[in-house]
Amino acid sequence: MGINANGIKIHFEDHGVGDTTLVFLHYWGGTSRTWDNVIKALKSDVRSIAFDARGWGKSDRPESGYDIVSMANDVEAAIVALELKKYILVGHSMGGKVAQLLASRRPAGLKGLILVAPSPAQGKVLPKDIREGMKGAYAVAESTAWTIDNVLAELPLSQALREQVIEDSVAGASAAKQYWPAGAISEDVSADLGRIQVPVLVIGGEKDKVDSVELLENVVVPSLPGAKLTVIPGVGHLSPLETPQEVASRIDSFLLGGSARTPRPEDVASAFDSALNSGNVDGVMALFHPEAVMRMTDGSVVEGGPKAIRGDIEKLVSVKPILKNTVRRVLKSGDIALLLLDWEIRSAPDGHSSVQHGTATQIVERSAAGNWQLRVSNPLGIE
Repeated sequence: MGINANGIKIHFEDHGVGDTTLVFLHYWGGTSRTWDNVIKALKSDVRSIAFDARGWGKSDRPESGYDIVSMANDVEAAIVALELKKYILVGHSMGGKVAQLLASRRPAGLKGLILVAPSPAQGKVLPKDIREGMKGAYAVAESTAWTIDNVLAELPLSQALREQVIEDSVAGASAAKQYWPAGAISEDVSADLGRIQVPVLVIGGEKDKVDSVELLENVVVPSLPGAKLTVIPGVGHLSPLETPQEVASRIDSFLLGGSARTPRPEDVASAFDSALNSGNVDGVMALFHPEAVMRMTDGSVVEGGPKAIRGDIEKLVSVKPILKNTVRRVLKSGDIALLLLDWEIRSAPDGHSSVQHGTATQIVERSAAGNWQLRVSNPLGIE
C-alpha cells in the first residue's frame, strides 16, 4: 500500500488491529519486510505498520531528501495521513536515528520509542576510507554478501533471508545508498532529545559491530530521558533478522510496561522454549554461554559451548517439538544462579505422538551485558 506524504509516495505494510500502532522504520539497506518476522512473533494486540523509507523498497526514489530531517518529515506526514491516534516508533539503525529526531518533536499521539541498534542522533564521524567503502557496500550482490558476513550479522541467516537482504540492499536507489555514508550518518540531530517525554527502550546486540553496546551505553542511552537498555546475547547488527523472536519479546514487554525490568535467571527458560518451539536454532544457541556444557537425555555430555551443542539442538528441532519448562525454584548468588525446572516435551517422530516429562537443573551465568546465559544444562537433573 502507498500513501502520499511530504511530496512523495511512501509504501507501507499494514498488519493486525489494535488501539496502539507500532510504526516500524528500517535500517540503511533494509525495507519494510525487514520487520516481517518480528511482527509475526508479537503476542500483543497491536496494529503494525512498516514503512519503506524513500529510496528503498517500493517507495518513491527522488534524487534528494535523504538527510535525517527529510526522512523524519516523511514519517511524520505519513502518520498524520494515516490518522494514527496512538503509536510507538520502532526504529532500527538508520531508522532509529530518524525515530529519535521525530520523537524529539513530541508529535501528537506518540506514546513510546523503541530503538533497535540505533545510530546515534549525535552523528558518527567515520574515517574517509570507511565512508568510501560503505558507498559500495550494496553495489552488487557480492559486495552485499561480504557486508552481511563481515559487518552486519553475527548469526547466520537462512538462505531465504540472506537473499532478501541482498535483494533489498542492491535494489535501493543510488542516492539513498550514497547519502547515508556521505552525510546522514554524521548529521547531528540531537539538540532536542531532552524534550522526549515518552518511555524509551533501547535494544542492543551483544556482538554488534556497527552500533556497539558500548556506544549505546555511553552515547545513546544517556541522551534519552529515562531510557532503558536491554541487550540480546550473541547477535549482531541485524537482530530483527537474526533473532526476531527476541526482539519481539522485548517489544511485548515494553508494551506491557515491563521495559525497565531487570533480566532474571528464569528468563532463560522461557526464551529457550520460545526459540525451540519456533524452530529458531540460532535463537536457542544465543542463549548458551561460550563455554556451555550440556548433558543429553541419553546421558552423554557435550562440552565446548554452542558450536559443539548445535548439532544436537538441530536434531531436536527437526522433529518439531513443543517444549514447556516450568521453573520450580531459583537459587541465586551474585552472577550465578541454579534453576530447578519441570519440563514436558511433545513431539511426533515418524508420525507417532510422544510426550516426555522430567526435571532438569540448569546453571546460568550473568554476562557483562546483564543478560543470563546457560552455563550448564542437565535435563536429567533429578532422576
